[in-house]
Amino acid sequence: MGGMNDFAPHLKKYGCFIVRNVTPDRQKTLQIFKYPILFNTTRDILQIPGVSEADIRASLLKGELRHKILAKDIIIECSDIDLLQFNDDQKAFLEDAGIMKGLEVTGTGNPNYAFKEEISLIGMKNGVNKIFYTPEPFINGLYFSNSFHVEIKHNGKAVYENIDYTIGESGGPGTGYDTINFIQFAPLVKSTLVAWYAIKV
Repeated sequence: MGGMNDFAPHLKKYGCFIVRNVTPDRQKTLQIFKYPILFNTTRDILQIPGVSEADIRASLLKGELRHKILAKDIIIECSDIDLLQFNDDQKAFLEDAGIMKGLEVTGTGNPNYAFKEEISLIGMKNGVNKIFYTPEPFINGLYFSNSFHVEIKHNGKAVYENIDYTIGESGGPGTGYDTINFIQFAPLVKSTLVAWYAIKV
């Protein structure tokens, strides 16, 4: 991974994910998504061509951004992208890193959505099939001023959109997202596949 997402080839228009290189003991130039950041300077990662919000989210969960935060090489100065978290430990990690926006849904007392947790995916687990479905369409993207995305776990381990799987609409464009297309593996009979997502109500 490193700025090569075919679905995000252009510069962003809105949003920010700005990090600052704060390596005082070494004062070295860092590389993030193959782009340099000089000591005590910043870079908006979302401005890097080919880097999407999904890439940043995955890197924060198990990639170079997470590593550099833990090593105290960088601090996050601005983040208002979708980083919705269902995991309390991961949410705390992101808050400690300086991220305050986009971690949870905000809204009124009468929401037009509902959360579904640990829902089993539907599909044949035979080591060959890679296409699975949620029992109902889930919200993907902005809805009533909140940003939503599906989260998947395979055998208790988180997998990531555009790295381990893509999403789709089985009924065609506009019918609602309900399809999970695994890229990296084909689940086995003994595999456990569960999803967290929001639905319209």
